[in-house]
Amino acid sequence: MNWLNGKKTYIVSALMALTSLVNLMTGDLTLMEFLNGEQMISLFEALGLTTLRAGIRQNQQETLHEIVKNIHFPYAG
Repeated sequence: MNWLNGKKTYIVSALMALTSLVNLMTGDLTLMEFLNGEQMISLFEALGLTTLRAGIRQNQQETLHEIVKNIHFPYAG
């Protein structure tokens, strides 16, 4: 399952967003019910989860770059 490394969070986030939008697209909810209901909160949670994962990935890459730089050039500023 190495091919899923770093992608599981995005898959869960996409499924969360999809399930929250399905009720609106199928007509089960009106727009006002969607905006005031639990589905809107779930949609924002999915977007927040995606943003959090993207930030963690970026921070990991920067940290790795800094470690490699210190190994190869330990006295560089």
